[in-house]
Amino acid sequence: MYRQSSRPVGLENDSSLTGTFEVTLTRAVLPYGEEGERADSGGRIQDIGLGVVVDGADPARADVLDLGSAEVRVVDLTGPLVVLGWLYPSGVQSLRRVVEGADGDGIDRARAFTFNMALRALQGSGFGPLTRPTILRIGFRDLCRDLDLHETTALRLVLRNGSVVRLQLDYESVTLVVRSARSSRDHVLEGALSEAFPGRELFRTALRQPAGGQGYHVPLPIPRSLSDSRDLLRRLRGGFLDLLGRFEPDRFHSLAEFTATFGERDSLRSLRDPADLHSLEPVSLRRAVASSLKDVH
Repeated sequence: MYRQSSRPVGLENDSSLTGTFEVTLTRAVLPYGEEGERADSGGRIQDIGLGVVVDGADPARADVLDLGSAEVRVVDLTGPLVVLGWLYPSGVQSLRRVVEGADGDGIDRARAFTFNMALRALQGSGFGPLTRPTILRIGFRDLCRDLDLHETTALRLVLRNGSVVRLQLDYESVTLVVRSARSSRDHVLEGALSEAFPGRELFRTALRQPAGGQGYHVPLPIPRSLSDSRDLLRRLRGGFLDLLGRFEPDRFHSLAEFTATFGERDSLRSLRDPADLHSLEPVSLRRAVASSLKDVH
C-alpha cells in the first residue's frame, strides 16, 4: 500500500498553467501553507495557517496577516487556493488598526481579536475538506500549548536513551508524523507507538530524513465532522500522554497536575456542527436481520 503525506502543489517548468492571475486577493480570507523547514517542523506555534491578504498586489507572494499570531507572513500563493470569504475594505482597515504597533499586552488583545475573527470565518464556512486542515491545526496547537509549549507546533519526547522524538500532525492527510533523531530503527519506539495508537497502521519512511534520523507515519481516521475532529484530537492527546508516561514519567505527573488545576485548552469549543448532522443515527444490521427473521412463519 502506498502512503504519501501531502505537500504543497508546485507547477512543472513546462506546465501550461502560469500559476499567477490578474485578480487581486487583497481582503481575501484564506488558508495557506508554510514551506521548507517551518512546514517540516509543524509550523509556528502562534500561527494557525488562516489569514487575511492585506496586500495582494503581487499575486505570487502576498502579505498575509495570520489570524492566530496577528503577524504578517509573506506567503507563496502560486498553485491551488481556497478563499473562504472576503472582508469589507473597512474591515481590513479596522484589522490594521488593531494589529499595527501592538506589543506586550497589546499583542495579546490583537491575537484575541484576530482569532475570534478566524473562528467566525470557520463557523460561517462550515466543516469540510477545505476547512478541516485549519481546524485540526488549531486543535493540535492546543495540545502543544498544554503539553510542550515551544516555538513550533510539535510535541517532543525524550526517550530513555536520550534521543529526542518529535511528533507533528500533517493536517492535510491527517497523519501523525514521528521523527526520531536515531539513524537506526528503534523497535522500542515502534512498539510504544503501536500501543499508544492502537488499531492504527505504523509505517516507516523508506527515504532518508534530512537530519539523518528515522521517520514514522501513523495514518489517522479522517474526521467527517467537527465532533469527529475533537474526538481525534482527544485520542492524540491520550496517545501522547501514554508515551510520556512510558518514557518521561516525571514530566507526565507534572503535566497531569497542571491539567487538573487549569484544565485542557479547547479553542474549538465555540464551533458547532450543523443541526441536521445530529439527526442521523446508526443502523444496526444485526438487530434488523434478527427482527425480520422473527417475522417469518
